[in-house]
Order: sequence, then C-alpha cells, then structure tokens
Amino acid sequence: MSLSIDVGTVTAVLLTDGTWYDVEDQSFDLDSYEYVHDGRTIHGGVTRTGFRFTSHGSDLVGPLTAILAVRIGEPRGGGADSVEIRLG
Repeated sequence: MSLSIDVGTVTAVLLTDGTWYDVEDQSFDLDSYEYVHDGRTIHGGVTRTGFRFTSHGSDLVGPLTAILAVRIGEPRGGGADSVEIRLG
C-alpha cells in the first residue's frame, strides 16, 4: 500500500527549516530537479525529484528530500476535509 497524494490538493508544505508554507493557486508540482544555464544542464543533483510551488508571491523550488510533510484538502480553515501527511 502507498499513500496517494494528489498534487492538486496540496495546500501547505512543511520544509526542513520547520516552517509551513501556504501553496497558492494549486501551484505545487513535482518534476526532475536539476540546475540549468542557457538551456544546458549544469548539475542534476543527488536526488532526481524536486518540488516547485508559489507561496506569498515567491516561487519555492528544491529537492523532494527538503519536504517533511504536506497538508492536503481545503485551502483554508483546516476543517474535516484537511489532512496532514508527514513524509519520511
């Protein structure tokens, strides 16, 4: 069994700095994590999967290993439809 997380329902992300970051406009996404310059890959990193989302007008991008937990469900209120999932 695995925990299925629909990236479109992620409303907040807890990063390793201990801070919860709100996810704006269903912007949370996962993809390959690498650094590029002028369209050329500079470094693919240790982990191949990374995240990206917008929080308070800023884009946050990093390796998947920097995520401790995600909150899924309703964007506001944290009611019965909100679930927190701790990763790792």
